[in-house]
Amino acid sequence: MVVRKNISLEPIHLKKLESLIEEHKGNLSAAIRDAIDVTEVALRRYGTASEALSKIEADKKELTGREESIESGRNVMISTPIFLWMLKWTKGNPIDPEIFDEILDPLKITTISELDEKINELSRESGWNCKVSLFCMDDINPTTATVSIAGDNELYREFVAQLVVMFLVLNKGLDIDFVHRRATTVRIDLKSREKGAVPLAARKHFGYLKDTMSEFKSKEDFWRALIEIYSSVNYNMVSLYRGHYEELLSGNTPIDAGMFESISKKHIESIPHTDFLKMLKKVDESLMFIDKIEILDNGINVYHNYKNEKAIQKIRDYYLSVLKANGHDYEAKYSTSLIVFNHVCCKG
Repeated sequence: MVVRKNISLEPIHLKKLESLIEEHKGNLSAAIRDAIDVTEVALRRYGTASEALSKIEADKKELTGREESIESGRNVMISTPIFLWMLKWTKGNPIDPEIFDEILDPLKITTISELDEKINELSRESGWNCKVSLFCMDDINPTTATVSIAGDNELYREFVAQLVVMFLVLNKGLDIDFVHRRATTVRIDLKSREKGAVPLAARKHFGYLKDTMSEFKSKEDFWRALIEIYSSVNYNMVSLYRGHYEELLSGNTPIDAGMFESISKKHIESIPHTDFLKMLKKVDESLMFIDKIEILDNGINVYHNYKNEKAIQKIRDYYLSVLKANGHDYEAKYSTSLIVFNHVCCKG
């Protein structure tokens, strides 16, 4: 067989060789030699040119949106154990708004039905296996809404719930009204909030660790050392406000007004008494000054584990003085582990 070495190429053929020609900086012969090498491999595998073209075309598949985003580098693949670990240790920390908008773009999602479709598509493509159902009377500006999320994994459910609920909170002026939990489902009822009002319920539900983690990160060495100290002595520690400690060193019975005024941003006499009692309970139990404070209808019970009677009397006097500073007189009786304070009267 005589082999003709002169070849004739149409523009369409040159177009197909364009990438190879560019690779070889315009050298057509080199590009053709590469094409021949590729053809040889294809023929060796498939037998004929037509069979090779048929098989290669059959192997082609259209990329999904998620696959295209991974190929472009906008998204990355992550294994299930790593993702679940991340969800576990970031629970209670809200997603930053700028990242949130990347996931659910409020410029592209304007109705509740669009949000329903988008979040279910996202859950399906991402392998979260959560089914989301949204219900409201107004598709554009709802005053109430119900979000139901079904799925076997609690961490996935909570993550998807945060995405849906916070979209409604940030873009539709809603806030959490009630949360109903079941073994494999969670239902969250939302209602409208006043214009300009902070979504306190949503922040508490999804962002309860935000301030804690921000504070921890700002003074990491301090908090790590403090945790080490407390854990090493099994939390048998008492923390004192500096002014309180100074009064004790001076031999006085301290009135710990400064701490309560710093927390409430009010003078101690201006703090409503019911709010003050709740604050007193939270502060003193957290500082482990005593074991527990029980708030009753007309008094409080203070539980402690001090054995020295003089120490117990000092604690009694402290509570009588701090309650009086809030404008309320109490009478007190004490035993080995309990001090009972009965409300007598208050300033007008």
